[in-house]
Amino acid sequence: MFSVSKGKFNWRMAAASHVGQVRLRNEDCVACDEMRGLVVLADGMGGHAGGAEASRMAVQAWMERLSPVAGDSLVEDDLRHAVYLANRAVFMAARRDPSLRGMGSTLVAGCFRADGVLLVAHVGDSRLYRLRGDVLECLTRDHSVLRAQCDAGMIESASEGPAALRGLLTRAIGVEAEVVPDVDAFPLEPEDHYLLCSDGLTDMVTEADIAEVLVTLGGSPPVAAKHLVDLANDRGGMDNVSVIVVSSCTSVRLGTELG
Repeated sequence: MFSVSKGKFNWRMAAASHVGQVRLRNEDCVACDEMRGLVVLADGMGGHAGGAEASRMAVQAWMERLSPVAGDSLVEDDLRHAVYLANRAVFMAARRDPSLRGMGSTLVAGCFRADGVLLVAHVGDSRLYRLRGDVLECLTRDHSVLRAQCDAGMIESASEGPAALRGLLTRAIGVEAEVVPDVDAFPLEPEDHYLLCSDGLTDMVTEADIAEVLVTLGGSPPVAAKHLVDLANDRGGMDNVSVIVVSSCTSVRLGTELG
C-alpha cells in the first residue's frame, strides 16, 4: 500500500481476501491498481474450479480493458464495456469447457479519478460502501431475489428473507450471453472511506460494525482491511471474505500527512 498523487484527489488502497472458516477454496478475486485508481472485486460461483475461474477471469478482463486508459478520461461507457468483456470471457469459457458450465461471478468495481469523481459498476450482490463523516451508505443495490422482494414490499428487509433464497442472484457475470450492469458516478470528498466487499463480510459483520471499523481505522486501509476480514472469520467465516478499502484525500492534505 502506498499513497498516490494525481492532481486534486489522491487515494490509498489495500485489499484482503481469505478462504474463511468453512470453505475449502477461495472463489473470490480482488485487484487494486493505485497508480490508475482502479479497484475490482468478484465473488465466483459454480463449485469445483468454476467459481474461482469465473472470478479470476472477470477481474482480469476488467483490469486489461481499463488499465491502459485509466485516468480522468474514463467515462461510464468505458466501465460498461469492461463489464461486457468480463461477461463475455466467463460465458465463452463455460461454453468451451463442460467442467466449467454453470459458473458465474459477481463484480463490483470502481475508477477513482483525480478530478474528484468515482465511477462505479456492479453486477450481483457484492457491494460498495462509502463512509462520509460517520455515515455509512451502500452505493450499490443488490441484484438478488431478496432485494427484489424487498423492493416489491413482500418483506421488510433482505435480512428477514428465507435462508433458502440467500445468495440467489437476478444478475451475474457469465451466466448469460449479455448482462446489464448498474453504472453510476459519485463525487469524492476528502477523508471519504470506501469499502468494496463480498457477501462473506456482510453476512457475518453488521453495517454498524463496518462503520465503526472504517471510522476508527479507515485512514489506514491495510489495517482496516485486515480487521474486517478477521471480524468475519471470528464470527464464523461461513464463506470466503474479501474486501478492498480506499481512503481519499486531497494533495494538500496528503502533503501534510507525509510531511
